[in-house]
Amino acid sequence: MTGKDPLHTSESHRGGLVPRQHFLDPALFVAIDDGGERGVRYGPGGHSSIEGSSMSQASFFLSAFDLDRWCSVLETRFTVDDIAALQTIIDPDIDADPEFAGCYIVEPGEMDAINQRFEVGFDPARLKLPEVEIWLERERKGRSIRNVPYLVHTNFELPLMLEGRKKLARFTDVLPRTEEAFDRWVEKGVFHKEVFVEPIPESLIPYLIDPSHRAVRDVYYTLKGEEWRIPAMNLLWKAGVGWNEYFERLEGMLFGYEDWQIDWWIAHRNEQSGGIGGVSFCCTVDSEGLKWMELAGFKALPPFAEIQIQIYDPDEDTVTAALFAEDESAVALARFKLSLEMQRRLLDGNTRGPWQINREQIPEINRHLKRQVDVLLRQSAP
Repeated sequence: MTGKDPLHTSESHRGGLVPRQHFLDPALFVAIDDGGERGVRYGPGGHSSIEGSSMSQASFFLSAFDLDRWCSVLETRFTVDDIAALQTIIDPDIDADPEFAGCYIVEPGEMDAINQRFEVGFDPARLKLPEVEIWLERERKGRSIRNVPYLVHTNFELPLMLEGRKKLARFTDVLPRTEEAFDRWVEKGVFHKEVFVEPIPESLIPYLIDPSHRAVRDVYYTLKGEEWRIPAMNLLWKAGVGWNEYFERLEGMLFGYEDWQIDWWIAHRNEQSGGIGGVSFCCTVDSEGLKWMELAGFKALPPFAEIQIQIYDPDEDTVTAALFAEDESAVALARFKLSLEMQRRLLDGNTRGPWQINREQIPEINRHLKRQVDVLLRQSAP
């Protein structure tokens, strides 16, 4: 078997991804939970229920891709207690991918073996589609849009729009086959299409991977009667200020996400990365600084002494541990977000950090905080 590149260019909404198993039905797009690590069940107008998951086992995804409609139509997550057994089914000679991290095309006989060995119950044949391709990929470590308790639109834009649950799709530099798949429905009078081409500023040309790529092409599709969403989305993206929670909410609404899904996503982003938009930063504080922050309602960083600011990455536990190891007086880790203006000033000439902020500069940093300071970790005073 050979590795496979993704076939879709995802739209810009930074939402989650899929529940455990879902399929395209002529009348309804439904998510089904039939056991496994984590599941969400949906029906028309229904609510979701999340089941527990076991992190001690490796998780994989099986996906069915409709080669006629050129879109994903079915996906399921399953856990594996013997990765070697799965490797043997897919490719006994897998030396080129020892971590089994690639994306593989699964043949019918291999699909039968996976279902039998791991009791997956994945059956794309029930959809009765003329030509379907099955993919297998391992769940990646860290943040994933597959760990959200609702059906995300990414990679399912076409069936969701045909079913009426999605109102707008936006693609940047879309792949030709994806555009052709959507254009069929424009020709049938189901979708409306608009294309915008914006030249890339000359100042950014030296940083491009492909210097000949001089323009960005955005393609929008809406359901007929929903054309107003396109100029609204363009206005949102051209507002000229830093992205924030309100823009995120409006964007989700324009795409067609439900209110509760947008609420969940924003709360999740606030918890995981300290808010919507921009870079998350962090610094250690000592016991005196932590007491001061508590008295200040966590609305400012303590202005007592020089601090060292780092970019915060929730997936890098070793970096967090190193911060405490380097600062013997540290009792807590503070996370915060800064205005776009202050981000630019910090990142100018040093995009990775760390940044030394002297005592006199801290009030200026505090004036540019976007929201309250979060205390992520606490430990006893040395």
